[in-house]
Amino acid sequence: MPAGHGPVLVLGAPGTGRSTVTVEGAVRRIVEGADPQRLLVLAPSRELAATLRDEISRRARATISTPLVRAWQAYAFDVLRRAQAQDLLPGVTTTPVLLSGPEQDAFLAEMMRGHAAGYGSPVVWPAELDQALGTRGFRGELRELFDRMNEYRLAPDVLARWAQPLGRPEWRSAAAFRAEYQQIRALRMPNAFDPSELVDRAARVLEENPDFLAREQDRLDVVLVDDLQDATPSAHRLIGVLTRGRDAVFTANPDTTVQGFRGARPDLLRTLEDRVGTPARPVQRLQLGTSHRMPLRVNEAWQRVARAISVVPGARVQRAPEQPRAAEDHASHPAGDTYAAEDAHSVDDLHAADDAAAPGSVRAALFDSPTAQARWCADHFLRLHVLHGVPYRDMAVIVRSGSQLSALTRQLSALGVPTTTSAAETPLREEPAVIPLLHALRLLLAAQDAVAEPDGALDQEAQGAAPGRDGQPGDDPDSRPETTVEGSEADAEDVGRTSEAGVEGAGLTAETDSEGAGSDSGAEDADRERAAHRSMLTASAAVALLTSRIGGASPMEVRRIRQKLRGYELRTGGGRTSDDLLVQALADGVLLELAEVHSDSAARVADMLQAGQEALDEPGATAESVLWALWDASGVAPRWRRRALAGGAEAVRADRDLDAVVGLFEAAERFVDQVPGATARAFMDYMDHQELPMDTLAARAPAEDNVSVMTPAGSAGRQWAHVVVAGVQQGVWPNTALRGQLLGTDVLTDALDHGPEQATQLSAVDRLRQVRFDELRQFATAVSRATAGLTVTAVASQDEQPSEFVDLVAGGSRDDPGISVEELSAPEPLTLRQLTGALRRTVQQPDAAAHEREAAARLLHDFAALAEPVPGAAPEQWWGRNALSTEEALFAPDEAVRVSSSKIETIHRSPLDWFVSEAHATEVTDLRRSLGTLVHDIAEHLPDADSVELIAHLRRRWPSLGMPHGWTGEQELERAEKMLRKFAQYSREMRSEHGRELVSVEGSFEVLVRSEARDALLTGRVDRLEVDAHGRHVVVDLKTGKHQPTKKDIPEHPQLGAYQVALQAGAGRAMQEASRTEDLHEARRPERIELPEGAVSAQPGGALLVQLGGPAASPGVQLQDPLDEEHRWARDLITQAALLVAGTRFEARHTADQEAGFGIRCSVPWLCPLCAQGRQVTEK
Repeated sequence: MPAGHGPVLVLGAPGTGRSTVTVEGAVRRIVEGADPQRLLVLAPSRELAATLRDEISRRARATISTPLVRAWQAYAFDVLRRAQAQDLLPGVTTTPVLLSGPEQDAFLAEMMRGHAAGYGSPVVWPAELDQALGTRGFRGELRELFDRMNEYRLAPDVLARWAQPLGRPEWRSAAAFRAEYQQIRALRMPNAFDPSELVDRAARVLEENPDFLAREQDRLDVVLVDDLQDATPSAHRLIGVLTRGRDAVFTANPDTTVQGFRGARPDLLRTLEDRVGTPARPVQRLQLGTSHRMPLRVNEAWQRVARAISVVPGARVQRAPEQPRAAEDHASHPAGDTYAAEDAHSVDDLHAADDAAAPGSVRAALFDSPTAQARWCADHFLRLHVLHGVPYRDMAVIVRSGSQLSALTRQLSALGVPTTTSAAETPLREEPAVIPLLHALRLLLAAQDAVAEPDGALDQEAQGAAPGRDGQPGDDPDSRPETTVEGSEADAEDVGRTSEAGVEGAGLTAETDSEGAGSDSGAEDADRERAAHRSMLTASAAVALLTSRIGGASPMEVRRIRQKLRGYELRTGGGRTSDDLLVQALADGVLLELAEVHSDSAARVADMLQAGQEALDEPGATAESVLWALWDASGVAPRWRRRALAGGAEAVRADRDLDAVVGLFEAAERFVDQVPGATARAFMDYMDHQELPMDTLAARAPAEDNVSVMTPAGSAGRQWAHVVVAGVQQGVWPNTALRGQLLGTDVLTDALDHGPEQATQLSAVDRLRQVRFDELRQFATAVSRATAGLTVTAVASQDEQPSEFVDLVAGGSRDDPGISVEELSAPEPLTLRQLTGALRRTVQQPDAAAHEREAAARLLHDFAALAEPVPGAAPEQWWGRNALSTEEALFAPDEAVRVSSSKIETIHRSPLDWFVSEAHATEVTDLRRSLGTLVHDIAEHLPDADSVELIAHLRRRWPSLGMPHGWTGEQELERAEKMLRKFAQYSREMRSEHGRELVSVEGSFEVLVRSEARDALLTGRVDRLEVDAHGRHVVVDLKTGKHQPTKKDIPEHPQLGAYQVALQAGAGRAMQEASRTEDLHEARRPERIELPEGAVSAQPGGALLVQLGGPAASPGVQLQDPLDEEHRWARDLITQAALLVAGTRFEARHTADQEAGFGIRCSVPWLCPLCAQGRQVTEK
């Protein structure tokens, strides 16, 4: 278009070339010799601006140094920066800065905490909001209300006046809060601007300074604005004042708005003439009518969605664009990309072609679970890549919410699909790679406080507890991070993040005391620091650091470290617990060497804490210097770098970890630069108060050849060959929850648009309709991103139902046959690992055809012979073909087999379960922290006490359990008290009602039981040994679990029967005698007794279980009647058990209730050959 064309609005459906108009408009002028500095290209987001900038540079074949393309927030910031330099911003004496979304949230949180403590002007909120005050969700609603006030230039006093007529009493409170917020911010940081205020303030500067506006307009020959439908009211004002009557080109499509949750107003396109047109130069409207992106069937699907969206008057888009050629001839992939068709053909004989890879295909698929949906997506992408040669970078998944994005990214990565996401989904302080660094810094600062004030009280957070949170990021886009200052100009971007004043506004001031200064007062101070360090480093904090992303220790490794430390302690005559030893070992590291603990994880954490302490002691220590010392001492950077470069699922994790650490150092550097003199503690407070994800300009790992996973906002302005729109569930997409209901933001917007009287007449149905249109626009954007194949997926189950949007894509009517909605299953993803497993199964399959087994064996041989062999392909790596580690029996042939009375039932149920338990290969359980163990211990030491004394003792020892504070801990304490009351009741009734006398607690026995097949050595430990009125011994076993045997099981209960066999051998007399002659706490091996073959040595009085853990108010007593000489079933159980475990093989057995084959109730399904997951691949 020639110079002087005036404002032009270009409308068009997706793929008709709207962005191409923007790019070509800039390229033509540059190629024809125009000065790039006289061009301005604006876009809604930094991501889209970067895409346009790269494309313009590529097409113009020139390096452009000037920031040609900017997001309109970045342009607004540049306007304010230049206006301040010309003294056009009254009261702003320094370079403007942006108070980012997370920083504004922290500022609001600090104000609310101050109000709660009685500071500042009193703001009385309605009583119904009491529970919401102080939560992240409430602050989010408040920020949204402030955003709308900024957008419409609404003063707090006007909001207060509207409170009564519109029935919103909370507006009066919000107005007072807003006024105080503006006053405090103006005093503390007059040069800072809210994200939503930035653009409007730039427009106001241009409006109020005609000379400045004229100079700005004169320096620009043309302004090109892409995706104007995503502009907010303030962006429309800025663009309007800048381009009114000037040469400008706007492109838009109101049907594909994705920034609605940030205030975008596509309906304002109808009044574009009022803002940018003049009588001499009215707005020209052009329509693009040919689809160059979407194939025919994708175009038809998009049209079905678009027809459900209301039309914006004056901005009607041709919703049925023409096709340049038939869908069958449409290229499957973007122009310029070449795919290995011959490679795809070479593997087509192994796998059937995927219908979704056909040019122009559209599918709608339902699955029975989210897992099946993710597995299908993984298989779909892998087949496109392996069988059809499509690069991963030409595939994308679009989901509605951030929570869906995170879950699907994890699942795809685990299934072997490389993925990339663009935006942060969690606050920086909650990134797994950042948590241990901040945790270590918090511990060091707490130790420093203990040195400075040894007698002072420390709050819970300073003692190593992770800071609490009000909630998690929501699924709605409103909870996502705001795109703040955007653009390409370094000074605009870097300065626009925070400021010294901005940090102070969040309750953080620059501390310039001597906290960071090192101490040179000698060895006493050093010892004191180490002692304080240990006092702050609790056992739970130590375990958290060891098992963190940086520590890298498994629970088993932590257990081995504890055992090594405890063994050393016992050998040297000490008595400290493993908790105390673990804390000391990590605090100074010397104990690790003395105890010969060879653990990289423990050494790494100890080195980190030592290096961090040294850095913190340096004069002028800052957060950046201490964090760098911690990170450098960890030594994980080279390993993470290798993983990131290796590819695969681990590379995705390593990429994210490295990006998170880089983001942390960027935040620390920015903080140090903008708050000179601030200490590491100030930065720690600053991070603890951030609860929103923060945008970062730190360089991230390049996406390379990865599948893009994003929300609709991230997909704007981009395209891929194959797109899956996943998780289209009812209640998720569309998300029809009305926005801003808590504080009435939607009502305020209606009042601002239509007047207060009209706003009261709008119903919830009217507002719901607008929300649904906004959801449809995002969905329309998502389905229009595909240039070759589109698939829409959802879950259909009892818990989840597919959205109506799936039916929109599928269509189906007399005039539009549409497509059918398929119900699909989840195949095994097409990975080398899966293929290797399938080939191995074929080789071992007895009924497989000979040629199939031979072909599978050949392929496995080829896989194993590669320069980089495929893991698991070589038979030498097959676990089932390895020789046994040992053929030696557990017991010598002439040795009696030790059989524990408490394990006899386990042996008979499944010898394999017994063996795994004896080998300590079951899940690690810290018995010292077990509630049942504590109850048993108290019952042992206070066997005759009443309930008052028992509970008092329990409360004294309760902290040793390390139970969590709050409801869970209180429930467990109440349960323990209930068990001890029942124990006290049993002890009382045992004497008064049953006439028995307690003669021993925790007595042990060893009884030799002879047998022709194999002798058994019966062992056991008895909770209580009592004597009845007839002088017979009775064994009592205390049970603290919630489950108990049935009444019919008691007569032949294996454990009780074994106890009675021991009593028949005379173990009762031996335990009673031992209790009189031995110290209660002295552990001695009991004297071995042999069970006579004929007459028994003593007649037992029975054995019983006392159930303390059940729901009943009284103890449940289950008595097994005394055994006489004729009842040999218990003796036979003992000798048979010895025979079952005496050899070198241990049977796996399933009872009827274990649902054999699935391992649902099997205790060792990963090892059990009767369970599917425990079966060897080489088993027939």
